[in-house]
Amino acid sequence: MPKKGGVSGISMATAQDIVRAWNLPHMKRQQDVFEYLGLCTDSGTMSFYRQQAEEMTGIMLKPHNNKYNKSTRIERANLPEQMEKISVTDHPYGILVFSDAHFEGEETVAFKIMLKVLRDLIKTKEIKCIIANGDMMDLKVLSTFAKLTLELEPAPRTVQQEILDSQKQLNKLQKVINSSKSPIMQLATFGNHEERLAKWISRFGRQFEDFDGFRMDVLFPDWQWSYSFLLDDTVVVKHNMRSGIHAGYQNSWRAGINIITGHTHQLNTRSFATYSATNIAVQTGHLSEQYHPYLKENIANDWQNGFAVVMVDPTTKTIHPELVYVNNHDRSAFFRGKKYSA
Repeated sequence: MPKKGGVSGISMATAQDIVRAWNLPHMKRQQDVFEYLGLCTDSGTMSFYRQQAEEMTGIMLKPHNNKYNKSTRIERANLPEQMEKISVTDHPYGILVFSDAHFEGEETVAFKIMLKVLRDLIKTKEIKCIIANGDMMDLKVLSTFAKLTLELEPAPRTVQQEILDSQKQLNKLQKVINSSKSPIMQLATFGNHEERLAKWISRFGRQFEDFDGFRMDVLFPDWQWSYSFLLDDTVVVKHNMRSGIHAGYQNSWRAGINIITGHTHQLNTRSFATYSATNIAVQTGHLSEQYHPYLKENIANDWQNGFAVVMVDPTTKTIHPELVYVNNHDRSAFFRGKKYSA
């Protein structure tokens, strides 16, 4: 190990410890980090160890009192109070996010492939959280949109059938999750299609508002429900923010923080860089069928089947997304060099 003024260098394990501790919320200065780790707090030694940690890990450790951190704290303070704040772990971890499944009776190609990818990811132990990011159900029977035709459009499923179909598919997902030897957190956000049930009851059945049988957390008890989640002060996950073909770009700069959304059925990433940070917006596509009656047999050109696997790094407040595009024509997808077929 190199030396400076008789001070020995640090190991890779110590370098990684310094990086992990550097961005913990209660660390206000460099000395706090070294006291927390039980290392020497001599100013020269701390600067030397910090430099070594940066060189060995390739991660720049920003001063605790610089403008970047001050502005970041202001941005975080502007987040809604009701946003569910989740702490997964203080070191980098993986999450799998899917949205807009609009579950029906049979598995879609995208859903089958997602289960296969998840089985492989569980073996690597990198996935710590799975997020169902809205619109599990379709609830077309409660839609305010009128039918296009009486002859060609099938009768919508009942609310009970929608619930049973969603429970059936989620039970298949649950079996894969339960195969993990380490715990996996399960989060779910309310989408605009889940809202259809609450809106219908508030309009036509106010006397049933306190009936637990209509609550999502009762119907799907394996999942923790909220409108939005903030994971380790690093990324917001919610069903939708902006809409349209430029939603990803709009989300990346309007959110002021990394954000993952569904709703648009688009699968992409966009970024917005400033002098202080780069915020990434991820849209997670959809798991439903590519064709819907209301499209009048047209192709939804800007829809993509798929989902996202995202590495979340709380130590640097960054995310690193991988998108899994599902090709319905040959019923396959590639992920990390491996082909998955349904």
